[in-house]
Amino acid sequence: MRIKAMAFVATSTLFLTACSESPSDTDIQAALQPRLEGASCIKAPMFKTFPVTLGESFTRDVSKGNAPAFDALVAAGLLTKDGLTYTLTEAGTTAHSADASGFCYAQGYEIAKIHSTDVNTDQMGPAVEKSWLVTVDIRQKSVAAWAKNPALEKLTLHPESLTDTPETYHVTVGRIKGKEGVQLIDPRFSISHGFSVSQGF
Repeated sequence: MRIKAMAFVATSTLFLTACSESPSDTDIQAALQPRLEGASCIKAPMFKTFPVTLGESFTRDVSKGNAPAFDALVAAGLLTKDGLTYTLTEAGTTAHSADASGFCYAQGYEIAKIHSTDVNTDQMGPAVEKSWLVTVDIRQKSVAAWAKNPALEKLTLHPESLTDTPETYHVTVGRIKGKEGVQLIDPRFSISHGFSVSQGF
């Protein structure tokens, strides 16, 4: 009985040690944070400065063929239209970023829920001491109301990028020799911050 008790204690100790080595929610947040930061914007070179007057040729003006994109922004309340000229509204001025050449509708992403953290049994290279497979829900933070206008969905093949609906990701994090904390070691993990609108010439 004494041997069995000692074996049980040893097994329990190993289990607790393994659990204590698992990354905490805070560790995972810190590892993913650099990829979560950054504004999500609707971008195109033709959105860099306003007002914009559409013309016949791209050599001098933005082509009339781009009118549907500008009209979608009018429907969303970001622009006013006078003939072929588009001007920023108050809401448009707030959302517009010349640096991004577009209109920004969310200021980064956040972790909505961490579902599981499992030890990764795959070999990750000699520099990785230990790694875990994390299943996590990620969503955009505070999506602007104007971004939910249905007219804007026509500008992208991925209308879900305009919502704050959580999306499930499977990422790998690990402890790397010589570095403190948990690091993201998954080159496949990528989040799209907004989208680009095709510009016609």
